[in-house]
Amino acid sequence: MKILTLYDGTLQSKNALLYGLREARKRIGELVVLQVFQSSLFVDYDAGPRAEEIARAEAEQHRRDADTLIREADKRGITVRVLSVDGDTIEEALRIAAIERVDLVLTTPRYKAIVKRAACPVRLLPGTILVPVDNSDTILADINAIVEEAEASASKILLLGIVPEHLYSAGEKKEFELVKKGAAETLKKVKRSLTARGIEVSELMRSGYPDEEILKAAEEHGVSLIMLPAGGKTPSELTKAAAILLDEPERVHLPIQILATA
Repeated sequence: MKILTLYDGTLQSKNALLYGLREARKRIGELVVLQVFQSSLFVDYDAGPRAEEIARAEAEQHRRDADTLIREADKRGITVRVLSVDGDTIEEALRIAAIERVDLVLTTPRYKAIVKRAACPVRLLPGTILVPVDNSDTILADINAIVEEAEASASKILLLGIVPEHLYSAGEKKEFELVKKGAAETLKKVKRSLTARGIEVSELMRSGYPDEEILKAAEEHGVSLIMLPAGGKTPSELTKAAAILLDEPERVHLPIQILATA
């Protein structure tokens, strides 16, 4: 996997760089670090003739800070490159992502306009991780993985309780209500477990086709990552939704992580 991360010297971009290094190690991939200097900001600038010179010196210091972070990181099995270019940050990020054929872009919320324009998934850091939940307790086996991801990316969790309404006919209202109650109970259990680990959690419930409800919730709440369960001996509606979304990448502009222990 090839990952592109935008770096502008802010604390959030430093955290995104460290997260990118972590992900590249996990996936035995390549990390491209992009620093963009916006020289156009200094056209007819009123702060004096040395304003651009001072800003470039500051950008160079940011570059050295990035080099230090990379040098001190564990880079076993991965390739890391730093690119410094002039231009508009959004446009240059899209251009470099296309040239490099990256699989994932990491950036801060400052550059969220990239999300809908990039040809590959884009993840905002920090952000919100969407974790769908059904009426089973299998998701509880993945708590450690969810916590690890939330902590590494400084993200909060949005739990989405889903009831597959389409499976129940008009005469199966009682069965539907039982499943809905079970999903709500599981959601509460997962929330208590995550909260006890210090993770910020919010929740909502939806009824409908899981893949459709997942995408609706992701759009409405500005989600940056979707975490879904892997298939087991008895695939659930959520594992079916995971298969559908992975098989139809044109519908999803966000990265999807499969929870392999489920």
